[in-house]
Amino acid sequence: MRSDTASDLRQADADENLYRTSERVLLLAPSQGLGGGIERYIETLEWAFADRQVTSQRINLNRPGPRAHLRMLADGRKLLRASPERTRLVVGHRSLMPVATLLAREPMVNGLSVLCYGSDVWNERHRPRTSVERILMRRTGVRAVAISAFTAGTLAGDCQSTILPPALSQKWFETLVAASTSAQRPTQGTQLATAFRLEDWRNKGLLQLIEAVTAQGRKDIRLTICGSGEPPPDLLRLVSSHDWCTLRAGLTDGELAIQLASADLFVLATRTRIGRNSNGEGFGLVLLEAQVAGTPVIAPAHGGSSDAYMDGVTGAGPVNESAEALAKAISEMLQDPVRLELMRKHAAQWARESFAPESYPRLVVSKLL
Repeated sequence: MRSDTASDLRQADADENLYRTSERVLLLAPSQGLGGGIERYIETLEWAFADRQVTSQRINLNRPGPRAHLRMLADGRKLLRASPERTRLVVGHRSLMPVATLLAREPMVNGLSVLCYGSDVWNERHRPRTSVERILMRRTGVRAVAISAFTAGTLAGDCQSTILPPALSQKWFETLVAASTSAQRPTQGTQLATAFRLEDWRNKGLLQLIEAVTAQGRKDIRLTICGSGEPPPDLLRLVSSHDWCTLRAGLTDGELAIQLASADLFVLATRTRIGRNSNGEGFGLVLLEAQVAGTPVIAPAHGGSSDAYMDGVTGAGPVNESAEALAKAISEMLQDPVRLELMRKHAAQWARESFAPESYPRLVVSKLL
């Protein structure tokens, strides 16, 4: 992990066995199979628990609505009552707090930790559901865990939180590193890449990115859009209208790693919006993935992504969310190939050293259990 967490890691290593009071984890997850940074983050936690020999079980909320939440509640009670072991609830999204609070009444539950990301902290504060979540997060025995310093600061008005930055599982980390040496970048032209859940393409700023690339006035630039989920019809129409755009949906991890590593520049242009349909990046895990694969990045203008790259060294960010600002950031990154190649080397070195997976499982246990 990053050098500024070195003391946390040393303390976690010394105190893990002394202070761990739960030998089992019940993980409540908002989805499985939909892709995206939240799911990748939760999968990394599962790997970390297994690495530290902590038994973990996972229940997924496979669809929205009250019935799905009641199903999760019933499944959780069944699993908890099947074993007398002290169990820590790890809540994969704050929207699951009502279910988690009811499960916490079971006698074998030893408190709960709730994970907070990006868009969930920008929700409209006065909505009834958001108000209930805020109240529940302030209850005794609840530990709020933020994905970045930015998210922790946003939560400060509601509750105190600790920070557990994202990382990559050992297998995914090694896949990305291997791709950096095997991927072939095009000898001619410039390759850009972006990646997100395809249903979120508007929130991820694809319209602005396409406009920014068009503004370059260069016929040698190609953009590859990687994503999970079924591409919506309006996204397909948009991509088909630009012959320099390619859509790659449903990639395996190995295929995604190759796409990230073969790009000259990775761009994430997430839009930030507060209110009922909130959106934003609390960290931007895919930025880390791209850099581990050896590709410099352009990060969103706002949010918590400043923790995910080194400005001017491994990447850059536009001054605002306009297509004009994004176009300028892209132009400045591409105009000096020698500097871009140096940033590629710095990106790989920084990301691999700062987010080395070997240290992460100890930090997970320290922060969550």
